[in-house]
Amino acid sequence: MPKALVDDCKAVAYAWFKRGMPRSKPPIARGLTTFSVASMMPFMRWLDKLGIFRFSDVRPIHISNYVHHCKNELKLRPLPLYGRLRVIDFLWVFAVDTMFPLKNYPWGNSTLWRICGIGKIKGMDATNKNVGRTDIIPPDELSKIFNHSESIVLAMKSEVAVNGIGYHPSNDQVSAICRDAVLFMVSITSGMRNDEAIGIEVGAWRRELKDGVLFCWVSTIEHKTGKGRVEYLVPELTLDALELLGKYSVTIRKELEQEIRYLSRIANPDNPAEHLLRLEKARTDSKKLFLERHAPCGRIENQYVQALSGSASNAAFDSLAKAAGSDWRLRTHQCRRTYARTFVESRMGRTSLIYLKWQFKHSSMSMTQLYASNPQQDLTLFDEIFQQMTEFKIDLIESWLDDQPLAGGAGEKIVEMRAIPIKDRSSLLAQTAPHANIRATGHGWCIATERGCGGAGLYEATRCPGCKNSVIDEFFAATWQDIYGQQQELIKIVDAGPAVKQRAERDLQIAFDVITSLGLSPINDDKVDENGD
Repeated sequence: MPKALVDDCKAVAYAWFKRGMPRSKPPIARGLTTFSVASMMPFMRWLDKLGIFRFSDVRPIHISNYVHHCKNELKLRPLPLYGRLRVIDFLWVFAVDTMFPLKNYPWGNSTLWRICGIGKIKGMDATNKNVGRTDIIPPDELSKIFNHSESIVLAMKSEVAVNGIGYHPSNDQVSAICRDAVLFMVSITSGMRNDEAIGIEVGAWRRELKDGVLFCWVSTIEHKTGKGRVEYLVPELTLDALELLGKYSVTIRKELEQEIRYLSRIANPDNPAEHLLRLEKARTDSKKLFLERHAPCGRIENQYVQALSGSASNAAFDSLAKAAGSDWRLRTHQCRRTYARTFVESRMGRTSLIYLKWQFKHSSMSMTQLYASNPQQDLTLFDEIFQQMTEFKIDLIESWLDDQPLAGGAGEKIVEMRAIPIKDRSSLLAQTAPHANIRATGHGWCIATERGCGGAGLYEATRCPGCKNSVIDEFFAATWQDIYGQQQELIKIVDAGPAVKQRAERDLQIAFDVITSLGLSPINDDKVDENGD
């Protein structure tokens, strides 16, 4: 690359690393590396092809063409596009640090955020704005992969139990499969990022008994926001899996320790700098739980043991999914978002509350209480959960505004509102959803913001359809079919007394009205005569 371009890019990167952007902290080393590879180098290559050797020669037309190239030819989404273009923004911000600065503000009357399609929207306000591309693992695929991983861990447990404490696995392939299964279980049951999961050290976990309840914690280093050591709450089976892997990885860790002793004995290495770097990395990796054998450039003779890398983790997850019989393209970064979504779906009643009770020990424990119980927890995980909560509400409210039939007092009002034209539904939902109060009752949604029924409708389902705060959508149709069937059974009990029969007849009619409002007909709608036959 032209020396002037390289030198100015280095100067900009150094200025950012030391001072940070205005009103933001300097990046960590990993951020600087990502910036160099994803932003600086592609832009320099592109300018070099055009025959431009200094940034002072870059004109607005060049930047406009580069933006068009990234958007339309590379088809980058907003956040990756921002990552690709930010070198241009930095060149302007740190212009005084360069030898050949840009002569014109690169974004005209706009800003980089708006050019990328993000605007000023950040965090939860960015919901539904197509700024991210992390997929949520579908429940069916997640079930396949998790069950497969758990079966591998159970097989490990049996193998270690049979062979005793001194067991050393000799099959490298089997050891790698076990490592990958444990890594997936840790990722999906804790909400850790991948660099935090692969950074777990041997024995960096603990059990804590509080008021008769066992809490399990895993400790690791959080790099992205620079918080340092944090702890994640995990179910006990995850701790069991980590302890098993600790026993299972004895062989490969001993191999690394032997290399450390060998490197330490070399007094005069041929390449002192490279030798010291390798020795230091080996010492650091010797504490890590998730290890791999790495062969530089595919040369087996130069193979050595190191901590599992991010790219190797993705390859491992891909193999794990295929072995589980899933066609899903599993990636490490999907686990954190899937974890947050599963939390929200459980809390909102879309999936079993058993997940929440299993993970957080008590289904009524708020996230604030949970965080306060351990200040070392990663607060950004709760931000992720809150964002998923907002996305869930947006999807839910948007489904109500579509053509699906609704029951309940509030549901009927929403159906009436559909006739009112809305200029920008997406913006309205993004602004409204974070503040909407929506709770699942098991047979509908409650949007009461005040006292409501005091929770009575939670236990007496037939109180909800006539309530002004109730919305019953097609998701709960099967529940009301079951309620209808239960009332039919009650009516048939001849010795239950007239009060039970009257109550059952009333609730039968309420359930029937809900089912018909949803555009369905009752299942097994048996005719009942006056005698209950």
